[in-house]
Amino acid sequence: MSLIYRSISRAANRFVFALAALLCVALASAKEPITLQFTVWDGDISLKVIQTCLKQFEQENPGIKVKLEPIPDYNVYHQKMMTLYAANVPPDVAMMDPGHFQALAAKGAILPLNPFMDKTPGFDINAFYKPIVDTHSYKGQLYVLPRDIAPIGLIYYNKKAFREAGIPYPDGTWTWDYKIRPELKEKDFVWVCQQLIKKNSEGKVVRWAFASDYPELLARTLTYSSGGDYADNSEHPTKVTIAQPKTVRAYQYASDFMNVLHYMPNSTETTGVLMATSQQLFVSEKICMYQNGIWVVPQMRKDLVPGKEGFFDWDITLFPAFADGTRAAPTGGSGYCIFRGTQHPEEAWKLTKFMAGPVGMTAMAKAGIAQPAIKSIALTPGVWAPGPTTPKEQEYPHNILATDQAVPFVRFGPSAYYWPSVNDRLNAGLDLVWSGQSKAEPILQAAQKNGQARLDSMLVDEHLSPFNWTYGIFAGALIVGGILLWTYWPERKVKYSNREKNESRAAYKFISPWLIGMSVFTLGPMILSLLMSFADWDIITPARWRGVQNYVEAGVVDPLFWKSMTVTFIYTIFSVPLGILTALMLALLLNQKIKGVPLFRAIYYVPSLASLVASSLIWRKIFNPENGLLNTLIYGQHGSWLGDRLSAIAGTPGKHLDWLGSEKFALPGMILMSLWFAGGGMIIMIAGLQNIPQHYYEAATLDGAGIWGKFKAITLPLLTPTLFFALVTGFIGSFQVFTQSFVMTQGGPNDTTRFYMYKLYQNAFEQLRMGYASAGAWVLFAIIMVVTLIQFRVSKWVYYEADTR
Repeated sequence: MSLIYRSISRAANRFVFALAALLCVALASAKEPITLQFTVWDGDISLKVIQTCLKQFEQENPGIKVKLEPIPDYNVYHQKMMTLYAANVPPDVAMMDPGHFQALAAKGAILPLNPFMDKTPGFDINAFYKPIVDTHSYKGQLYVLPRDIAPIGLIYYNKKAFREAGIPYPDGTWTWDYKIRPELKEKDFVWVCQQLIKKNSEGKVVRWAFASDYPELLARTLTYSSGGDYADNSEHPTKVTIAQPKTVRAYQYASDFMNVLHYMPNSTETTGVLMATSQQLFVSEKICMYQNGIWVVPQMRKDLVPGKEGFFDWDITLFPAFADGTRAAPTGGSGYCIFRGTQHPEEAWKLTKFMAGPVGMTAMAKAGIAQPAIKSIALTPGVWAPGPTTPKEQEYPHNILATDQAVPFVRFGPSAYYWPSVNDRLNAGLDLVWSGQSKAEPILQAAQKNGQARLDSMLVDEHLSPFNWTYGIFAGALIVGGILLWTYWPERKVKYSNREKNESRAAYKFISPWLIGMSVFTLGPMILSLLMSFADWDIITPARWRGVQNYVEAGVVDPLFWKSMTVTFIYTIFSVPLGILTALMLALLLNQKIKGVPLFRAIYYVPSLASLVASSLIWRKIFNPENGLLNTLIYGQHGSWLGDRLSAIAGTPGKHLDWLGSEKFALPGMILMSLWFAGGGMIIMIAGLQNIPQHYYEAATLDGAGIWGKFKAITLPLLTPTLFFALVTGFIGSFQVFTQSFVMTQGGPNDTTRFYMYKLYQNAFEQLRMGYASAGAWVLFAIIMVVTLIQFRVSKWVYYEADTR
């Protein structure tokens, strides 16, 4: 029995071992699930819907996992997509829109979708709205599968305000003209605006009739509606047309709508006085009509809940057609693209087709976030339009199908990959038009001239030859050899003993980490930057030889080069001496041996420790035209002579000075802000003062010298090395000012605060013109070097006590 038992036991053990081995082999051979990276710019409300859809997608495709990586800031989203692709770490699938996809498609960064569509049974691209498909196509290939189309020619209106004014609700059949037409009454948009506006007893507007999401939206809508345009072709424009009469007239009327007729708050009133967005003003009933796309509906539903305080009945309608019956308005839209770097293109197509298909579109539509790009889904009751089972709070807006009616009249802006660079020139100075400080014609004429020059330059660049890296490496080697030769040439005749040679070898071994780091991370990039300054390079596509054209463009073609250089020089000339003088005065005051001085030193020094971003946000509040600290001190409660004088100089008499919105005072405001950091210079000055021997002052006292005499004969001469240090470092630092402009003004108004470094940043990281940015960096290097050498050359006024010359 025992023998039988042992045999059975051994057989069972072998069976268990074999089963375990088979299980291990099966587990080892099992495939790991594929992970797709998915990037969108959607915000919190949309992300919840997307996450729900992704869970369903993973359930239906168990071998695929999706990692959602949102970048909610739309202003930097496309720039980051470019950067991620350049770094070879792009997402597999990403959200994209008509204005930016071609920059990737033309560089081969994203895949055409036609091959995927052709081998997908039952897929019908004709089911999508044709305009959104056409605008996402490039050279006959579709690169973005549309998720939604988003007409911006929609007006949200307050029914309560219309009832109070005795005006019938708009039905979309109204029109607009450059003059009021009272005989048409509610059929005339301008007449409706005149009836809806409210003023107080002092004649000040307390409720505006209308507001677009941003001023240029109204101008663009009026331009398209009246037959104007911005370029001769959308996919590949060759001519800028922003200064044509129809566009100029539309832009001027948009400015008058705000600053003359006062039907709409201007940008200063919105951000500076009311401290609210146009959407917030509509919800708070300070405006009666609001132009924007449908994507604001979820937030509107949250803010305006039926039965709760603050609710009023609201709906949407189409923006009015022009007087001649022409109807056209800007539009947005988005979809999903597949990056070329994906390791799983078929799985990426499955995700794209799912999110830009019935499931994804239906989920986004039911949440009121996006109008489906497939027309049949957009017209299905209970999906986009309210249905019998739609909850009460989601029935708004009732007339949501106006979005479908708007599609035939949508207009997309130019989608060429080079257009963002041209468009940057076209937007220059528009803030002066919106604030009423300038007429539209001269601004648009200058914009067209500068934009056309940039467009012509980029069209020429399409035919550049590849950069010859053999010559480039040879030139880089010559530069390195020249540096080494310049460094060691003076030492060639010096004789060293064996001991000295051994000490030198040991020293080089100790500093080798620094030498390697300096060569790899500083000298190497500098040489590459110098080589690229003669090339056209966007990091993504191979560099192309441009010769000295980058430098020629900076000096001859690009008006922003000299503008930014002038702005930087003016800032430097005023801010550096003022900063040194302020630091010196504070140092003299706080170098006294009295109680509490350390506390005051700390108080004055702490602001210089704050980050530039935080300081810029603080000063933006200080510069607020209505309730900012600076204007409160200048104007008081009842105005002042100084305040009235400043307002008159700014060209806005009777209004508080808008420091950051005024072409004449934005840069002086920045210069004034630079004194915020005087505490850092103060500490250096105090160190210099405390380094002056006290016996000089004692001798001067015995000779009968007063305070001024001691300062002139002792303090100032012996402090000159510290002053010289502050002067040199101050000039270098002021040439590189960037953050204040980036955070507070984005270079405006009319480029009056577009510092050189800010322009350099835009060229390099927003437009990816690394070659042109490299040329600009070397120009800046040369300027700083020349100015510093001049300062040292004329530094004979500096007194060094130990100097034996």
